[in-house]
Amino acid sequence: MSLTIPTIPESAPFSEAQRHWLNGYLVGLFAAEAKGGEQGAVGVESEKRGRVVLMYGSQSGNAQGLCEGFGETLEATGWEAPVFGMEDHEEVDLAAEELVLLVSSTWGDGDPPDNAVAFWKRLGEAEAGSLGHLKYSVLALGDTNYADFCEMGKRFDARMAELGAERMVDRVDCDVDFEDAAEVWMNEVTGAMGVESQEEVTGAVAAGDDVAVGAAPAYSKKRPFGAALLVNRCLNGAGSERDTRHFEIGLAGSGLSYEVGDVLGVYPENCPDLVEEVLGALGFDGEEAVPDADGEEVSIRMALRRSYGITVPGTKFMAAVAERSGDGELAGMLEPEGKDALASFLWGREVIDLLFAHAGLGFSAGEFVALLGKLNPRLYSIASSPKAHPEEVHLTVATVTYESHGRARKGVCSTYLAERVGEGGAVPVFLQGAKHFKLPEDMGRRVIMVGPGTGIAPFRAFLEERRETGASGENWLFFGNPHAGTDFLYREELEAMRDGGALHRLDTAWSRDQGEKVYVQHRMRERGAELWGWLEEGAHFYVCGDAKRMAKDVDEALRGLIEEHGGKSGDEAEGYVATMKKEKRYQRDVY
Repeated sequence: MSLTIPTIPESAPFSEAQRHWLNGYLVGLFAAEAKGGEQGAVGVESEKRGRVVLMYGSQSGNAQGLCEGFGETLEATGWEAPVFGMEDHEEVDLAAEELVLLVSSTWGDGDPPDNAVAFWKRLGEAEAGSLGHLKYSVLALGDTNYADFCEMGKRFDARMAELGAERMVDRVDCDVDFEDAAEVWMNEVTGAMGVESQEEVTGAVAAGDDVAVGAAPAYSKKRPFGAALLVNRCLNGAGSERDTRHFEIGLAGSGLSYEVGDVLGVYPENCPDLVEEVLGALGFDGEEAVPDADGEEVSIRMALRRSYGITVPGTKFMAAVAERSGDGELAGMLEPEGKDALASFLWGREVIDLLFAHAGLGFSAGEFVALLGKLNPRLYSIASSPKAHPEEVHLTVATVTYESHGRARKGVCSTYLAERVGEGGAVPVFLQGAKHFKLPEDMGRRVIMVGPGTGIAPFRAFLEERRETGASGENWLFFGNPHAGTDFLYREELEAMRDGGALHRLDTAWSRDQGEKVYVQHRMRERGAELWGWLEEGAHFYVCGDAKRMAKDVDEALRGLIEEHGGKSGDEAEGYVATMKKEKRYQRDVY
């Protein structure tokens, strides 16, 4: 007698990882019933089928969510499946394990995420062949717009093999839209582990037997909510060289909720003028029928507006241009040894530049869009507390405009929000949790925040939250920008919080107001003794903003003040910072 298991529908108000876990939970629960009660009360099993350890290296929370969801699914189907952040690698004895699954994103120039640095070092120091008893598989998260696509996943995969571990399932590399590829990997892994598929357990799954999970409408990355743009306000003063906007977006009627530290995903549209230039360069009238990103037939004009990326050239597109044009130099840059030359060539260039440089390529409309990547959503740190602004979400966004190679360029999403939506217009949005960037549960803990430029965004939210909840812990903010007179974002709000007691210390750095440039890391060094005192008393330290320079400079300043004022050696300061990270007292939201 077959048993039909109810499943959680895609329309339910859960993330992909949560839905995957819930469905796995139901499979395990109903499978036990179908097998005559091998598993009695919920969560109580007579015997585990085996043990598999899951470890994640996560910067934005995606790898963590996937890993935790998969672990819960495996637990529900009878496996012991503990999940560890790679910062807790010392709790995992690889010599005693038989199955290990690694899920990792890539950060910076092919670097490990913050929480995976120590684990990667550990693997690098391990003896070759020492893991010959182990089976493993790797899920890598990345972005094909970057040259080092899924680099850390590739490195973990190669290093595990070097150490003698047996690859149970081939590594899967995921682009920004990682859900489908991750599901393929999960299915392959569970198949290799002998876990029955849902169809094998139930005999059949009826679509009409989905579980009802509440009346709130469900909006997600796959089904964004059309939110109203309520406010579009420039935060810079007259004469500033920057254009930083404060956006207020309405969530009324969506059922969506968020916590401070989370991010908002925005689906933009490409600039119509750029779309028309691309169509003209290709000789299209814009009405040619092509599939959009979801496979629906639309005009190529609409597809280029809403479905495909037409700014940063992808490798597939460049390879096709090189082949059709006979451009040997471009073809050479696409080889592994041409990585640096390609990066230099691509700076400030877009798809339109290659089309102008190589006229008459002869692409059909269908061929052209097949060479493009999806127009992916952009993620922004949320700049508001839901307790202070119910049914609203606020953003702090720098409008990106510049000139290169004789052309004016526009950031896709920043100019979409600033110039093309208009107040009252609809913006397709979704919410994404960020478990790696949260306020301390103990509201008596002190908080140190370093956020120059638009890095102020989550800290405005933190301060609002701490004020609204009456947190007793003191708050210290370091903020910087070029000029105090024109670039002091949220000045009135921050000064009011300081005067009202919600912000206890405010240190600013204006890089262009004097002959010598002054940045937030300089202010940190000046306040080193006090900062060290706060850290020793258990303060949490947060950084938000540019990853390539600011975050590295701040990290160096942090280690320096720990050495100087804590009387520690370089290795001891390194250990101190590692402990802070492990205790979730050092968190970064950098990009």
